[in-house]
Amino acid sequence: MKLVSFDVWNTLLDIGAMISSLSKGLGEVTGIEEKETARGVTLTRERIKGMRSKGVGNPERALEESQELLAELLGINVEFVKRAAARAVLRVGDEIVLPGAKEALRDVKRRGLKVTVTGNVMFWPGSYTRLLLERFGLMEYIDRTFFADEVKAFKPMKEMFKKPLKTFNVRPGEAIHIGDTKSEDFEGALRAGMWAVWINPEAEGVRRVGERGFEVPSVEGILEVLGRIKRDS
Repeated sequence: MKLVSFDVWNTLLDIGAMISSLSKGLGEVTGIEEKETARGVTLTRERIKGMRSKGVGNPERALEESQELLAELLGINVEFVKRAAARAVLRVGDEIVLPGAKEALRDVKRRGLKVTVTGNVMFWPGSYTRLLLERFGLMEYIDRTFFADEVKAFKPMKEMFKKPLKTFNVRPGEAIHIGDTKSEDFEGALRAGMWAVWINPEAEGVRRVGERGFEVPSVEGILEVLGRIKRDS
């Protein structure tokens, strides 16, 4: 194994904390009750994830589409979504870093592997997520970040997974991706020829799933997975 790719949201960072901060910001800039903005964000997020799992949507406008759909649902100008996203990034605290995330990145990096982040975008640009990773000390262990609005593709599209492989001249069978969304992260990585790890909080432990797949209860499970692959090779 030469490269480990990490999803961001609900893998390294807590999407719930970010959405709460975004919903609060939306309420402030629009005057809409926060419970209504939170409902709008949740419904729009579910809609977009459903679209992407089916390959629907314009990868060239992955960010803009999500912002516009949220603005449409709430009946506001898209500029308010952009302002609220900026406020969210400025205000969210260190509770956004998931337990074990920094340790997992650090220990993978110590094994001499290339470490990347491969993330979709929704409501805020990848540059904002990169800022959060930097702000809370995670970028110290990450070699490169690949976000949908910059790659012009989104998971589970093969192009999204192939970009880091091409950047580091790594074959698909020499790379592994870990994330919390089965359709986007696990199935997308497998279709790209990579090894794949699905974070399922209900899993009782690390479990092999098929030829190149694993299920783990948390991000730290990547370390045991890497150990198993090494022993079996």
